[in-house]
Amino acid sequence: MTWSPSPRFSFKINVDGTVDKANGKAGVGVIVRDDLGRVEATMCRNLDAPLGAIETESKAIESGLLFAQDIGIWDIVVESDCLIMIQALKGTSAPPSVVSAVTQGILDLSMGFNRVEFSHVKRQGNKPAHVLAKHTLGITAFIA
Repeated sequence: MTWSPSPRFSFKINVDGTVDKANGKAGVGVIVRDDLGRVEATMCRNLDAPLGAIETESKAIESGLLFAQDIGIWDIVVESDCLIMIQALKGTSAPPSVVSAVTQGILDLSMGFNRVEFSHVKRQGNKPAHVLAKHTLGITAFIA
């Protein structure tokens, strides 16, 4: 399945995480598109922590929700290529213990939205978010 637009009058938030085990870093990428597929906002963040893949993917989803709050959108579809996290957030399977607290935090955070749907997309449908996440691994300092 490739990327498809969100339902009318809502936004799709594609998220992805990436890990650089050699340097003990992880990063997340977030892309917000409207129901016509137009990019409305993007964000990437270096987590600068030695997280595993599932932990990074959970942080990417959390970052997507926090970014949606920051930019003031309340009807969203959060899309990730991490099937384990999407199943946990939909309640069809238990989250891995290493991300159970973050998963609960995401569910709690989602209660503040008008509508939140969690959706799985295959990696090829999530490439732009992946590229943003990989970009963060090269960021060494942030100057405000």
